[in-house]
Amino acid sequence: MTENQKPHIMVVDDTLENLKVINSILSAENYEVRPLSQGEQALYAAQEEVPDLILLDIMMPGLDGYQVCERLKANPVTAKVPVIFLSALQDAENKVRAFQLGGVDYISKPFQAEEVLARVATHLHLSQLQQALQQQNRQLQEAATLFEVSSDCIVLTDVRGVIHRVNPSFTELTGYAPEEVIGQTPRLFKSGRHDREFYQQLWHGLLQQGFWEGEIWNRHKNGSIYPQWERITAVRDAQGEVSGYIAQASEITRRKLTEREIRHHGNYDALTGLANRTLLLERLDQALKQHNRNRCTLCLLLIALDRFKQVNESLGYLSGDALLQQVAARLSDSIREIDTAARIGGSEFALVLTEQADHRQCEAMAKQVLERIQEVFVLPEGRAEIDASIGISLFPDDADSHPLLLRNATLALSRAKAEGGSRLRFFTEAMDKEVLQRHRLERDLRQALTQDQLSIHYQPIVDLHSGATLGVESLLRWRHPELGPISPAHFIPIAEGAGLIQAIGTWVCKAVCQQLQEWRQRGLVFYASVNVSAHQIPQGIDPKWLFELTQYHRLEPEFLVLEITETALADDLEGVTTWLEQVRELGFKVYLDDFGTGYSSLSYLKNFPVDAVKIDRAFIRDMVEQSRDRALVQAILAMSQSLDLQVVAEGIETQAQQQLLREINCNYGQGFVFSKPLPAEELVQGTGIELLRSE
Repeated sequence: MTENQKPHIMVVDDTLENLKVINSILSAENYEVRPLSQGEQALYAAQEEVPDLILLDIMMPGLDGYQVCERLKANPVTAKVPVIFLSALQDAENKVRAFQLGGVDYISKPFQAEEVLARVATHLHLSQLQQALQQQNRQLQEAATLFEVSSDCIVLTDVRGVIHRVNPSFTELTGYAPEEVIGQTPRLFKSGRHDREFYQQLWHGLLQQGFWEGEIWNRHKNGSIYPQWERITAVRDAQGEVSGYIAQASEITRRKLTEREIRHHGNYDALTGLANRTLLLERLDQALKQHNRNRCTLCLLLIALDRFKQVNESLGYLSGDALLQQVAARLSDSIREIDTAARIGGSEFALVLTEQADHRQCEAMAKQVLERIQEVFVLPEGRAEIDASIGISLFPDDADSHPLLLRNATLALSRAKAEGGSRLRFFTEAMDKEVLQRHRLERDLRQALTQDQLSIHYQPIVDLHSGATLGVESLLRWRHPELGPISPAHFIPIAEGAGLIQAIGTWVCKAVCQQLQEWRQRGLVFYASVNVSAHQIPQGIDPKWLFELTQYHRLEPEFLVLEITETALADDLEGVTTWLEQVRELGFKVYLDDFGTGYSSLSYLKNFPVDAVKIDRAFIRDMVEQSRDRALVQAILAMSQSLDLQVVAEGIETQAQQQLLREINCNYGQGFVFSKPLPAEELVQGTGIELLRSE
């Protein structure tokens, strides 16, 4: 925190009224306040933007204040942030525990504004002092280390020029040991090569400007003279008076690398001999200037090797390096002398193809490169075959500068990878718009959790024979303040890619349990299912935390049903199996969603512990008209019944579909024929109450 910045204070309390009170107290003193209601949110938010101080409630659902503090202190990023606990607990045991976990203070509820402000101001001031001292100590340590290890010779003198300290490089350069020069003046090193006027100009610069820099010849202890480049700077005390001088010098004749060697090391990849990123950008910039004058097409190819990691893992890094060298050779053989091949990352390469006729010529060249890479590689530990993904951007069609050309080729490469690899893709404007929109939505989604933009709609799951509602599926909704409703199919993948899905999933589970508790208090008793992302299993959702959440809301675990998809099952076979066993042992039920759309549905039913399957709407939609779909639904029903699994048909939209499902003994279903997904209050209004009320 700089002098002009407002102190950033994070306040964590699950009670909204408490957050409002503290926010009002602190905001009045010009503090920047970030209120949060969950411990999980606090951990994520503190990692993203480290606050200057944290006010932390102890008693919270999910992670309590003690657990949050313990994790904050275990994280190097947030370990030094002072934490003041907030609690209505007055006993000494709780206070002692708070301090043992790293808290710096303890404020009792109800809050007194004067006390809160006084303690906050005290610890912010102490934190600033501590940071200043740490920075000062670090600077002193860095300066001392630099003095000792510097390859330049360094001499410190007093205001009269008497030497009082030298570093090891001084001895190496001059031949004099420290004890031979301390107490002497630099006249000891005079070579006789400079006249009186030279030294007068040197001292004039020091006295007038505070420094002098230039070439000077000195005498070595053995009598030889040598040139060195020296900079002398005046050192001033707190009053601005000169208290001494520091001279830093290097011997000009000791350069170990020629200019040519330096340029080669700085511009070429050591493993493959291809141009590196630095030289690629330099040549690309030069080529663009030339092509702009000649009105020619230039093509930039970014190439990522697919499955290269498997080569390293199966054949070893020696074979991996050999493969990269062979790829480099093939790329070099594929281009002309006027083109450039470069290695820009671990297994990523680039080609700059100059003076291309048109789009078709670039595409033909890219296909040729792809075919060459797909040829068999003979390596030290065996043979290997790999594929590649290629992203292509063109000048002047796609960009008018090398940064933009590189960016667009990167977007095209990402699209090629996302589509499964082993293909090439040209940049399009649609890719650009998609990336910008995704970036905006990712940014806005981070704020949605704390700004009440997320909500949950509920769709009934009914008994197809009696019409009674047995449960509801919880469906997440996001109403963007400017863009309006955004489909979960759009924003859920963004949340997964941005690492937000765990925080969102936690919020959903809490909100659904709270809603179930409220319904139960009104006499409405049924289960609610929540969708669990593959990114939440097995690391994201702790079974023990789920159990504690249901207990907190006085719910039996079976009333919170967890819906997973085959994608989740495929990601981590062992971890997901363990997670499923743990949640079912605690009493939760697990439904397999979108059943029938994957490639391994039967093996999943055999190997994974689930309680029910939900037949994907794609089979239900055409089952009345299409006998093939009807037969598939009947097969799923027969198989599930033999495994003692319940079956829920999704996407029922017509009475004919409902009637046919009843006839083939499907007991449960959901869809628009019963109700579209609705907010909680709308769902239980009017006749809906009678359907949902428990008997």
